[in-house]
Amino acid sequence: MNNDIISKVKNPFLCNEDYLEIHSLIGDFNKIKSKNSKINYKRKIKISLSSDYTSNYLTEFLPLFFVNKGIHVELHEKEFGSLKFLSKDANNNFWKKKNDFFVLIPSSNNLNLPKISDKLSLIKKKAEADAKFWLNLWNRLDKKIIQTTFEPTFYANLGEVDGVKYGGYLHYIRLVNLILAEKKPFNVYLIDIENLVFKNQKAKWNDSKMYNLTKQPFSMETLPILSNSISNAAAGMLGLSKKVLVIDLDNTIWGGIIGDDGLDKILLGPETPAGEAFQNFQKYLKQLTEKGIILCVCSKNDEKIAKEVFLKNKNMILKLEDITVFKSNFSDKASNIKVISKILNLGLDSFVFVDDSKFECDQVKKTLSEVMTLQLPEDASDFIEILESVSPFYFNNVSKEDLSRVSSYKKLAKINYHIKNSKNIDVFLKSIKSQVILERINKKNSERSSQLLAKTNQFKLNSNLFSSKELIKKNSFCIFYEDKYQNYGNVGVVIYKIKKKKEIIIENWVMSCRVFSRRIEFFIFNFLLAKAKTNSCDYLSFKFEKSRKNLYLQEFLNNLNLKIKEKIQNYKINVNHFKKNKNKNYIRAKKLI
Repeated sequence: MNNDIISKVKNPFLCNEDYLEIHSLIGDFNKIKSKNSKINYKRKIKISLSSDYTSNYLTEFLPLFFVNKGIHVELHEKEFGSLKFLSKDANNNFWKKKNDFFVLIPSSNNLNLPKISDKLSLIKKKAEADAKFWLNLWNRLDKKIIQTTFEPTFYANLGEVDGVKYGGYLHYIRLVNLILAEKKPFNVYLIDIENLVFKNQKAKWNDSKMYNLTKQPFSMETLPILSNSISNAAAGMLGLSKKVLVIDLDNTIWGGIIGDDGLDKILLGPETPAGEAFQNFQKYLKQLTEKGIILCVCSKNDEKIAKEVFLKNKNMILKLEDITVFKSNFSDKASNIKVISKILNLGLDSFVFVDDSKFECDQVKKTLSEVMTLQLPEDASDFIEILESVSPFYFNNVSKEDLSRVSSYKKLAKINYHIKNSKNIDVFLKSIKSQVILERINKKNSERSSQLLAKTNQFKLNSNLFSSKELIKKNSFCIFYEDKYQNYGNVGVVIYKIKKKKEIIIENWVMSCRVFSRRIEFFIFNFLLAKAKTNSCDYLSFKFEKSRKNLYLQEFLNNLNLKIKEKIQNYKINVNHFKKNKNKNYIRAKKLI
């Protein structure tokens, strides 16, 4: 019984269920959650929520969707209509409350909407002023903010051309939203209400009857969709969104079975409706790789035959260079996905697996519960909608490092192969000509550094997070790395403080898994030892939080002769008596702070 409830809660398609069934599930889950130890939360967070509308029903649905993302949330809700007043009082205790996120739902009724007599220049000034009000508030708040955009009004000012002409309410609201989207700081995530309603036929934002009854402007059917969007945004900002998409081949990116039908008989291309649908899905997948999503193949086929389609079919949009790891054999798919995970140095909970076969999906679900597994429907025309409906990926703040991620992981796979097969690892590490730049965190690198702190899990001392503004104020530096394969950009962050010239406290240290196995961690640790001695400090100390995900970091700490026992433990290293690790790192310091 309990397992069935948890399984329903973790369903990636939860938001597509009927809201009455979800409401019933909320009641069932609330009865078991305090007694059940099988719920493995990835994070525990606090949220403060304020709205210009009634939010009671929303706050009833929200916690369940956070559990769906592996997040335990403690929710602090302000009373109905509070946001209008709180937004004008930045000194209110609401903004000072200790939390991880603000969730804000403003109303377009509070905008200075245009009059029919307003000139174009005045309308633009009004829009700038309305946007500036929120931009000023955001810049005063050094916290993560999830906010809905201003929604279309219940009625139009210019009828059917309301959205395309100056003076229209919808045009004005879009203008304000556009200014906010273009100028928002790094710590703000905007949920596009107009797009949310457009993509979800169940959603109805302007529900006059519901508004008159409850002062909630959207229908009850919209609650799961909005809750899912808010929890997705938080998961992305916390670094819990998916990074890898593993795809099947037959009846997934082309129609038919290549091993049986042959190269000329598979369905792909504009000649048939089904073939065009598969080709459109490939275009979608190609765009995901261009935004930094790592695309891998896991198929039960002869590899040579499977790759032949990529090389010889003129209708293929995807090319072999778009695939980071290609696994095509007759082993079970769960085992192959595990191999891909090891090659990429990425945890299974960052994976999405899509396949048309119920058998294959059930086997992966049962064996690898951390992987988000999506069974595709029969009609390829619905494939894109299936992936979009669960929104597994996060594109709010795409950095240049994100855009080069696919290239980095392809090279990582190559490097890991050399490391695994090299008879002399030191010779190989010396040959790749590693170079490091350590740079103080400043306005140019602070956003990427804050992003790394939130997104990194495998090499991360603890859960301490810092905003870009906080990082600039603190003693902190970022780690830029390059080798003969490529320039990887900013791959790590260290935040520290010097305590009365006796001790350097490392508040946090993170490194991207893209550069594991290069011994960069030993280089940085030696740098910190030297820094401690330069500042006449006798100790290096830090808090370490042990988890299932930071095994690589645990191994590094063991190499420093530190015994890892407790889940959370404070460590102190005497720099004067510390024996350096014998392993050489072969890294040249190009520039140090």
